[in-house]
Amino acid sequence: MNRPPTKGRLRLLLSGLLTTVLVGGAALLVPGTANADTTVNQNSTGTNNGYFYSFWSQNSGQASMTMGSGGQYSTQWNNVENFVAGKGWNPGNTSPVTYSGSWNCSGNCYLSLYGWTTNPLIEYYIVENYGNYNPSTGATRLGSVNSDGSTYDLYRTQRVNQPSIQGTATFYQYWAVRQAKRTGGTITVSTIFNAWSQAGLNLGTPNYEILATEGYHSSGSSNITVGSSSGGSTGGTTGGTTGGTTGGTSGGTGGSCTANVTAGDQWSDRYNLNVS
Repeated sequence: MNRPPTKGRLRLLLSGLLTTVLVGGAALLVPGTANADTTVNQNSTGTNNGYFYSFWSQNSGQASMTMGSGGQYSTQWNNVENFVAGKGWNPGNTSPVTYSGSWNCSGNCYLSLYGWTTNPLIEYYIVENYGNYNPSTGATRLGSVNSDGSTYDLYRTQRVNQPSIQGTATFYQYWAVRQAKRTGGTITVSTIFNAWSQAGLNLGTPNYEILATEGYHSSGSSNITVGSSSGGSTGGTTGGTTGGTTGGTSGGTGGSCTANVTAGDQWSDRYNLNVS
């Protein structure tokens, strides 16, 4: 015959039930912890919530990037010497890139789709917005292309014995500078790549590609969400990153954690906005 539980057995049953509830509650909290925003303020590359990211600053502590869900990130920098950060893909591809958010800069800065190729080694920029310095200054214009509601002017510059994803090297920079500045929309990457090719500017094997916030001798902030028809990152990481310019308002809600992760090479002068 089943007997009703004694007081001692009842305490054990209640204790077991409480333990189960607490364990279950802890299990429910794990996803929230895993999805907490992550802040980096030292040079690093990696993946975050399905997207490749890259962060580089010439002066540690003057800039930071906080990464949220999916392709969202925000940045803040103050009187930075040289800084660039963003989320994207590794390797990059020609899928259309969409982005939205806010961008605010005081001084010299860019908001651009930024990436590298190898064989040949190429550093490229599709500049969507910039501050008080036009990157086409001093460069040779090689034509233009109409895409996504504006004209992009095409340029090529050369860097001689400068830092790159392959160490110190001499390489070309390809530029597509949007005439009608914007902070948000769709970048039809294949149109720009084809225009570069028709102008004799051939790209190599894709390396990483990010929607980058950059700052050079400037201050600012940004809050950007990037996406693509191909989704997030499927590749690995590459050592080191680059420097440049940017702005916006920082965003993101929920929990937060700070990760001071270092990876790859760190350079004293990764990028110089005075093109020639």
